[in-house]
Amino acid sequence: MPTIKEIGEMKLVGFRVFCEEGGQYIHEIPKAAAELDKRRNEICHLLSPECQIGAFIIQTSSIEEDGYWVGFPVREIEHVPDEMTSLIIPSQTYASLHVEGSNDKIRPAYEQLHAWMQKHHYPRLLHKWHLEKYTMWGNKQNVEVELLDTTERQDPAKNDEYSKKI
Repeated sequence: MPTIKEIGEMKLVGFRVFCEEGGQYIHEIPKAAAELDKRRNEICHLLSPECQIGAFIIQTSSIEEDGYWVGFPVREIEHVPDEMTSLIIPSQTYASLHVEGSNDKIRPAYEQLHAWMQKHHYPRLLHKWHLEKYTMWGNKQNVEVELLDTTERQDPAKNDEYSKKI
């Protein structure tokens, strides 16, 4: 069942994956995630080595925002290893849905999450950072990921469905 949650500022160090053709991301992101996993001990101030974060903006306003970042959360960005990059995600509100099993479940889970957001009047903020928080990766038949779609808190007085429950 989806939920709404606030997540504070997050600093990431890892790789930016950029593909001219959108269909290439499905092949390139796992390669970047595997390389990041191999090189995690090079990252300073690592917070959660058991958690890989994917970050992306759906409707980008510049080439610098385009792509998919895969990184580990860090306490502070001090030294970024060669060929890696850093990214700061501001505090945001997310609609969240947990997925376990084959990565084939991710696309239908996004559809479920988006339908739930629409039903409950949570807008999708397509120009903001969206996250995928992996706690199990490396085997596409066995992943564990929290899908985090950026939204905003609703004023209960404006939400008819919420008002009917009171």
